[in-house]
Amino acid sequence: KILDPSVGTVGFLIAGIQKIKQLFLNRGFRYDQLRDLVKEVANTNFYGIDFNPFLVKVAQMNMVMHGDGSANIVHANSLEDPTNWNSEAKEKIKLGEFDLVVTNPPFGTKAVIDNPDILNQFELTTSGAKSPRTALPPEQLFIERCLDFLKPGGYLGIVLPDSILSNPGLKWLREWILQKTYVIASIDLPVETFEPYTGTQTSILILKKKKPEEQKFQEDYEIFMAIPEEVGHDRRGNPIYKTTPDGEIELDKNGNPIIEDHLPAVAEAFKKWLRRKGMI
Repeated sequence: KILDPSVGTVGFLIAGIQKIKQLFLNRGFRYDQLRDLVKEVANTNFYGIDFNPFLVKVAQMNMVMHGDGSANIVHANSLEDPTNWNSEAKEKIKLGEFDLVVTNPPFGTKAVIDNPDILNQFELTTSGAKSPRTALPPEQLFIERCLDFLKPGGYLGIVLPDSILSNPGLKWLREWILQKTYVIASIDLPVETFEPYTGTQTSILILKKKKPEEQKFQEDYEIFMAIPEEVGHDRRGNPIYKTTPDGEIELDKNGNPIIEDHLPAVAEAFKKWLRRKGMI
């Protein structure tokens, strides 16, 4: 079961559905069999939440166009106490039931969560603090809530501002993450990744939720790390192409310019690392 608790236009889930389609094709299923197979998988396993009712409708439409699972996209505030959600959200989304959570939570604004009814749910309000914190940025709370959604042993892939990984004042948060999870990977994204919409420096963290007994001790382990330098476009959103040593744009076999994007190479390196570790 896969959840995006800040689903937006449902890009992560669509990527998952495309992967499922490819897996069925690789196993010899025909295109005319795909529709029912993908629909069954999506309806059973793909879920999303968003606070914006318009984006919920957009996400539902996108899911229909890519194979379905649209009925599992619900309108709710992921950070709110789930007991206060509407009946549809409470019926379809429950804490501790997901194998995989992938999300790009809201960040880059100065808005903070200061509602005591929301903050009182979270360990992060008191972790490493002499007195309870009265306001926290939403992306910090999303880390804990995403882990709440996961089963022990489940995986979280989340886009976060680099400040969480490097700000000396957030050491307490990093210590909490290390207590609650195994850090599988940390990928430092180029500053242009979300340009021209936001210039916030970001990273991808991939975490594995520890079982309760695993939280009692710390251990040394290997972490996959990468720093891709190009993401296929500049700060204005214009494409960047590979060039030869002479400065000529490189072309593929069809004569089209080749985009300079290091992320596919990072993904392949991560797969190889996971295979070497026996994780896939």
